[in-house]
Amino acid sequence: MPNSEIVVFPWNKNFETGIDNIDSQHKTLFQLVNKLANSLVHENRIEVAEVFDELANYATYHFIEEEQVWAEYFQHDSWMASHTATHESFLPDIEKIKLNAVTSSWQDTIENVLQFLIRWLALHILDDDKKMSLVIRELNDDIDLNEAKKRAKKQMRGSVGVLIDTVLTMYDELSSHAIELIREKHRRIIAEKELTALNQKLQQLASIDELSGLFNRRHFMSVIQAQIQAAKREQYPLSFISLDLDLFKSLNDSLGHLKGDEAIQSVGDTLSKLSCAFRMGGEEFLVVTSNSHHQQSIDLAELIRHSVATITLSNQEKKQSHQLTCSIGVFCHTPQHDEDFLFFLSKVDGALYQAKNTGRNNVISANKQALCCE
Repeated sequence: MPNSEIVVFPWNKNFETGIDNIDSQHKTLFQLVNKLANSLVHENRIEVAEVFDELANYATYHFIEEEQVWAEYFQHDSWMASHTATHESFLPDIEKIKLNAVTSSWQDTIENVLQFLIRWLALHILDDDKKMSLVIRELNDDIDLNEAKKRAKKQMRGSVGVLIDTVLTMYDELSSHAIELIREKHRRIIAEKELTALNQKLQQLASIDELSGLFNRRHFMSVIQAQIQAAKREQYPLSFISLDLDLFKSLNDSLGHLKGDEAIQSVGDTLSKLSCAFRMGGEEFLVVTSNSHHQQSIDLAELIRHSVATITLSNQEKKQSHQLTCSIGVFCHTPQHDEDFLFFLSKVDGALYQAKNTGRNNVISANKQALCCE
């Protein structure tokens, strides 16, 4: 594709399934999508109609070819039925966009086409196709289909992160090439609004820790300074509640890392129901509350401690179990002058350290420097 053309959908190794003919056809599909995007941007209505037809014809061919591959391994299986239904929905949706292009503005058509194709291609290839290719790979080890599907699901655990990385790459390509072209056509304001909206959605995705479902450390760093400043300005207290799962390495060693992941997920579910929380890394979590006084923060910490202690992980094969507990540090304070979030973290980390070294499964307040519970 010439340098003057926009590469809206760059091929990325994350899209590779490991099945050569499917990957080759996906690459061709990407080329046609880029060709379609450029036809739309260039406002060439005749070319748009031709490329729409070319894309539809090739998609039909590809779906037949791909389903023949899957059918060999997934006959009469629910995954195959779902996959086929997704293929069947593609062309009707493309036809709707094609019909809308007759009366819609070119800006609306571009937006609809890009949104549909990014969503469809990314989710379908990164989720469905890669998941099914993983099953085929597992079947080569002489296991049955159900077990291969279970293993494939486990391997797909990181697919959301891969999806985010891939869509971010697409967005970078779109922003670097499309903005210049749209500026030349005096549409910069509309383009910037669209790209800002997309960026905000991606930023929201990037702020979530995939395993726990809580906000991640990156999001904490992006919001905490504003919270500190607001508390200084209005002179109300902030509470940092830092918790660390006890004997987490022992859990991983005895029950396995999958059970460790399950523990993180369970704690994430628990914290999401009680408060706005962050996973700071590993088995460390942080809760930040505004306008909560010391005793309220202690009560919340106790509630968290008791809730975590109800979680039990078991490994039936090893006939072992592990009851989760956590140690918690609390620091409640109205920030003054040059005090920042590092001041709060230092105080609460000191309290957490004491909690870990005084028997675990307890709450220590940095304000009182005393044991708050058993």
